[in-house]
Amino acid sequence: MSHQLTFSLSYRPAFGRRDFLVGACNEEAVAWIDRYPHWPGSALLICGAAGCGKSHLASIFSQTQLSAKTLSLQRALSETAPKVVVEDVDLLGNEEALFCLYNQITERKGALLMTARTLPFFKLKDLRSRMNAVPKVFISMPDEELSGAVFMKILYEKQLDVDPDLAEYVVTHLPRSFEAITQFAEMLDILSLRQKQKITAPFIRRVLGEWEENQKEKKEQLSFFE
Repeated sequence: MSHQLTFSLSYRPAFGRRDFLVGACNEEAVAWIDRYPHWPGSALLICGAAGCGKSHLASIFSQTQLSAKTLSLQRALSETAPKVVVEDVDLLGNEEALFCLYNQITERKGALLMTARTLPFFKLKDLRSRMNAVPKVFISMPDEELSGAVFMKILYEKQLDVDPDLAEYVVTHLPRSFEAITQFAEMLDILSLRQKQKITAPFIRRVLGEWEENQKEKKEQLSFFE
C-alpha cells in the first residue's frame, strides 16, 4: 500500500481578534484585554492550560496596542517599549529581571501582559508582593460547544473538509481540553495526508482509536518514571 509523503510544515493559525472564539471559559480574559487601558494597574496575568488561547490573546493585545511588543524577558529589559507581553512567566528562572521589568513598566505607566500555564510562585519576596497585587484571570476548560467550534476552526485553517456532525462526534470522545483538540486535529491531518484518506466516519473512528492508544502509552511512560 502506497503512502503519501508528508512534511513537517506548520500551518499558520489565524490570530486576529475576529478569529478568537469566545465561550464561557475565556470570556473574562477577553473582557480584560478589551478593557485596556482601563486596568486598575499596569499589569495583568492570564493563566490557562496549553492551547487555551493565551498566545492568541497576547497577539490580539499586541495588534490592538500598536506600541506593544511580545518579547522574551531579557529582550524586554533592553527595550524601551511602554507596553510589553511576556509569555510563560511561570517558567522563567530570572525573577530579578521580571521584578526590574515590572518596576520599569509601572514607572512608565505602561502595560505588562503576562501569560502562564499555572499560577506562578515567586521566591523573591519583593516580586511576590507585587505579583500578588496583579489582577489574574484564568481560562478554564472549554464546554462541548466551544470545543467543536475550536476543532472546526483548526481544521479550516488546515484546509481539511470535515462534516460538522463528525466534528461533534470527535469532541464528545476527546478529553475536554484545548490541547487534546489540537493534538487530535494534528494527527488527523497527518494521517489523512499520509494514507490519502478522506475524512469519513470510519476513518475518524480509527484515528480516535489510535489517538487513545497513544495517550494510554504516554500515561504508562509517565507512571514508570514516577
